[in-house]
Amino acid sequence: MKEVFVNRSLTYLIKNNACKKEQINTFRYVLESLYSLVSKTSAVLIISIFLNTFKITFISLLLFSILRGFTFGIHASKNLYCWITTLGIYSICPFLIQRIYFSKELIISCYLIGFLSILFFSPSDTPKRPLINKRKRKVNKIISLGIGIVYILISFIINGDYFYQVICFVLLLTSICINPLTYKLFKIPYNNYKNYCS
Repeated sequence: MKEVFVNRSLTYLIKNNACKKEQINTFRYVLESLYSLVSKTSAVLIISIFLNTFKITFISLLLFSILRGFTFGIHASKNLYCWITTLGIYSICPFLIQRIYFSKELIISCYLIGFLSILFFSPSDTPKRPLINKRKRKVNKIISLGIGIVYILISFIINGDYFYQVICFVLLLTSICINPLTYKLFKIPYNNYKNYCS
């Protein structure tokens, strides 16, 4: 299904002079990413309706996606693994958020771990998408720190509807995705930009 969508879209773009031959690989990557994003998000949200966790799941997905846009982080090596991980995390965690009590100490610990992880490890690139530009790495770190602070401040203002727990979940998930130990565990190279810098 994905190949059909990507190939038909590429054919349409090429036919209408929106994509040149030298841009095909870039457009293919974008279209594959778009397809994966839409299909996985749809699946997660449909499952959340049945689990009665739609609101928590939707907010978690939204906040994590915004933060991940600047922290980057690890990607599954195969599409199947990505599906399993995504469905597992976004089905189980929002379900647990509704049922587990988060003490103030736990919330503060999650916030601290998340903030320090962003400070020390963000942005974390991948072999397929190395962050070569030093200025962009610095800008991404500053923006991701800012987003983390905003999330924490908003959680104190909203102060309800499991928002503390959602922020804890988002920050911890981000921490796992950008941590060098996670990369090491899955045998994926870390700080890939260094291969391009002299």
